Amino acid sequence: DKELEEQVRQRANAPLVVILKHPEPHDDLNPSVQVMVRPLGQLEGTSAVELMRLVVPTIQRAMADFAFVEPIQDTEIAGTPAAYMKATYTVATQEGRQFRTLSRMWIVPRGAFMFLISASGPEEGPDASEAEFEAILDSVRIER
Repeated sequence: DKELEEQVRQRANAPLVVILKHPEPHDDLNPSVQVMVRPLGQLEGTSAVELMRLVVPTIQRAMADFAFVEPIQDTEIAGTPAAYMKATYTVATQEGRQFRTLSRMWIVPRGAFMFLISASGPEEGPDASEAEFEAILDSVRIER
């Protein structure tokens, strides 16, 4: 709808949806899922894998110890062509605390926009949240 499209264009860096496992403030790395919608502009029609190849270098520059766990690859989300990757890196808080992070990212182009879905949490332990992330991803529906 036109109103949503305008809001997405004006707030391209704000998440559409954020899901946290624990209420904030949380004393450790809080597993989270974010869904962002971004306008594609001149990139409309670009494959999901190519879009991911354009997005990942920004993350790599921001995270000095970024390392792929699973490389950029084709996949599907809700029957729609998508790209996927999994990586590790360290995030730091404003207070100087550091957390090793395991992040998964999916990009799903749809018309003039792309959905960017990320799921991040600790690399291991009770909050690694793989099953929860998988259930959330399985719940995604994208209308055509």
